[in-house]
Amino acid sequence: MKFFKIIISLSILSFCSCNNNKTIKAVFQPDEILGKDVVISEAYEERNYSHLERLHLLSLTVQDTIDNDSRFLIRFGFASIPQTAKIDSAFIYLKAIEPGHFGEKNSFYIQRSKSVWINKDVNWQNQPEGDETDQILIDAPTDKMQSYKIDVTNYVENVINKTYPNYGYIFRLESEEKPYKGIRFCSSNHLNEDSRPKLEVFYRE
Repeated sequence: MKFFKIIISLSILSFCSCNNNKTIKAVFQPDEILGKDVVISEAYEERNYSHLERLHLLSLTVQDTIDNDSRFLIRFGFASIPQTAKIDSAFIYLKAIEPGHFGEKNSFYIQRSKSVWINKDVNWQNQPEGDETDQILIDAPTDKMQSYKIDVTNYVENVINKTYPNYGYIFRLESEEKPYKGIRFCSSNHLNEDSRPKLEVFYRE
């Protein structure tokens, strides 16, 4: 939690000392206390996995019979950015976690959640619906430990402009059919602070 507070205080300090012609960088990288990211599993549809050190997308089966697709949800709070801000760009950073990604055809979508969800309560059964109209398709990794920088400028801009609320994102594989495949990232519960999911926003007041 200390790390998260330092980041926010630095962001506030930077935009207070800048003039309107300068770009301000705000960084949001919550820890295991403030983080909102959770894995949901089709095979264990009533279970909540908000305590894991990893976030994963899986297309698997249990004992070759029960579908066990997995998705994850993540939300960054960025209410400290003024509503009058002009957003230049915004990026989510996700770092791969051992043993890394596996399988083929494991490209994935990032979708805007259409409704609110509770980090400690959400599961496969009560998961929110994702908006497919402006979903982002992310290319499959070319390396098992590939990390990602994902452009979410449009989303942040629309939240700041109050076009829609900040309900966060749903991540899911493009195809949740076989073959056996998966994507693995560090969550906000990861012991290494630098490995946790991060949102960077560049804006002008």
